[in-house]
Amino acid sequence: MNDSGKRKIIIADDSQTFLIYLAILLKRMGFKVIPAESGQEVLKLLKLVKPDAVMLDMHMEPVDGLAVLRCMKEDRETSCIPVVMLSVDSSAETIERCKGIGCASYLTKPVRLSELHEALQDLLFSPVGTKRSHLRVSTSTKIRLSYDGSSEDLYSESLSAGGIYIRKKNPLPVGSEVRVTFPLNGGRELHVGGMVIYTKELFGDEFKVPPGMAVKFEGMTDGDAAVLKDHIGRLFAGDILDGQEENVIRA
Repeated sequence: MNDSGKRKIIIADDSQTFLIYLAILLKRMGFKVIPAESGQEVLKLLKLVKPDAVMLDMHMEPVDGLAVLRCMKEDRETSCIPVVMLSVDSSAETIERCKGIGCASYLTKPVRLSELHEALQDLLFSPVGTKRSHLRVSTSTKIRLSYDGSSEDLYSESLSAGGIYIRKKNPLPVGSEVRVTFPLNGGRELHVGGMVIYTKELFGDEFKVPPGMAVKFEGMTDGDAAVLKDHIGRLFAGDILDGQEENVIRA
């Protein structure tokens, strides 16, 4: 997808640390990000560009997020734009107050990666039927694919909590049962069973992904699922989680 086809999100926060890391995450999720450091700047930007969503910190000066939210909902041209409020305040009273004014979602800081993904998928993609249930990370990692008593080392193209896309010149047929082994941090490995649900040949359509197959994970224990979720978070945002100056994003 070229940049013109990406969903646009205005994000506003008076903490530059939070703004930088949130912008990086949203860009990795495939969004076009327009940062603003104040509520006043958001109101100016709304006159220049119509975003698909706006994310506002509650406590900005001199115009806070609630004031911007009110202005947006009172203006016919911006009232339909979904707004996500961000705050350290997790009280039910504050959340209900924001939703009463018209915010579509409310996330508490430090923001969890899974909650950020879920909120934006619900707001922007569920209405058009293209919601992804799981955060997907692009990763070229060597994995071992076992099937029908044999195994081979291949490379992954993308990974989520629900499955993996594996590059393979001659993909296995849809319905094939497989077992995938991939490395974790610290020299550990995770073994997951699954089934081929989609294959991609080299010829026949636009080259968006290399030849290979999508494997849907099946039969994972709760423990393995938790390990996998943490692993994906580290792949997606490990540099942010390790390098942030303050605890603003959580896996």
